[in-house]
Amino acid sequence: MTTARGVAVITGAAGGLGQCIVHDLVGAGYQVVATDVVTPDHSEMPATGVRVEFLDVRDAAACREIAESVQPDVWINCAGILGAGDSATQPDAEVELIVGVNLLGVIHGTRAAVEVMRSRGGGHIINIASLAAWVPVPGECVYAATKAGVLSFSLGLKAELEAQGITTIDISVVCPDGMLTPMITAVIDDPAVALTFSGPKLTTVNAVSARVIRLLHAPRSVASVPRWRGAQVRVLGMVPDVATRALPLFRRMGLAHQAKVRDQLAQRR
Repeated sequence: MTTARGVAVITGAAGGLGQCIVHDLVGAGYQVVATDVVTPDHSEMPATGVRVEFLDVRDAAACREIAESVQPDVWINCAGILGAGDSATQPDAEVELIVGVNLLGVIHGTRAAVEVMRSRGGGHIINIASLAAWVPVPGECVYAATKAGVLSFSLGLKAELEAQGITTIDISVVCPDGMLTPMITAVIDDPAVALTFSGPKLTTVNAVSARVIRLLHAPRSVASVPRWRGAQVRVLGMVPDVATRALPLFRRMGLAHQAKVRDQLAQRR
């Protein structure tokens, strides 16, 4: 199972950003193993160049099994869920699911890929985090905590590998702003997610996927989409007290933008 570019595994490939990345990977010349816990709509997948596999990223053994079977050159951890709400009262099962998919799933997938890539002599792992990794995000605290964990784990493991003299395995983290995906449209009426809409406009899965593909050609540790928003939240993250005081302003902006997007979606129906 080889092509000119090699083999790429992607988790969370059944829809949204994952599905877009599958198309762009195939277009870039990769053979793609598209994994998810739900069966994707095959009419939405490329006609060739894709193999679909079931994978629950919370299962570390299953991640290793896929990695050992496929021997990937690229592994992209894209599976994720939102789970917005009051973090102090969210059901335990929901919190555990968010952490299991968003953080443990990335850790399991990354470790499985590194194990194979060490023996193969190299590879590239791309983990999808969020701009929420850098700043406090009331209403999405658990989600944001998992994304901060993804960022910390990815950068820390990259440093560990380099300290061991392993420089042929690249690890990159992509931090997108809010994207209009089914995950967001499902909670479009929920004011708890207002900060997702605090930018002047939502980014798109196409823009984020294109950034992922560029990273495969020119690796770097962290890439924000859009770049200017990444710079903004990273500066705010350096002064958490200031960021916290600014949250009411950003929330008002987010609520207004959320209402606008909700109206636009309603007009399309």
